[in-house]
Amino acid sequence: AEARLRRGHPWVYPREVRNSAELSKMSPCLVNIMAQDGEILGVALYNHQGSIAARVLSEHAFIQIDQAFFADRLRRALAYREQLFNEPFYRLAHGEADGLPGLTVDRYGSHLCVQPTAAGLDALLWPLLDALEEVLAPE
Repeated sequence: AEARLRRGHPWVYPREVRNSAELSKMSPCLVNIMAQDGEILGVALYNHQGSIAARVLSEHAFIQIDQAFFADRLRRALAYREQLFNEPFYRLAHGEADGLPGLTVDRYGSHLCVQPTAAGLDALLWPLLDALEEVLAPE
């Protein structure tokens, strides 16, 4: 798992989690992913029941996953989409491709459809929705 994560792969599979019994008591939750040598490889959403145990949100250690985090990712996704589309009708966030694993956001003009599909994102919906309001001011 370490080699894949270092190359940018965004997932950790259940068989690769060393402390799954301990984490299962808190799941779903945010975790720091630690390599064998103790180096932190990133922050992820952890779900002990999923076929993907952890979905990497950031390759930086101990980063806060809050409104500012989501606003930054959404601004980058928006800037990219605005280069591709003349009208605001598109998939604004497409999961791992936009650094937002387990999240799909479709934009229909001034309206948005938000689909969290990873366990743990439900607990982050308020900062996510606040970030969407900050970046796009949807109706």
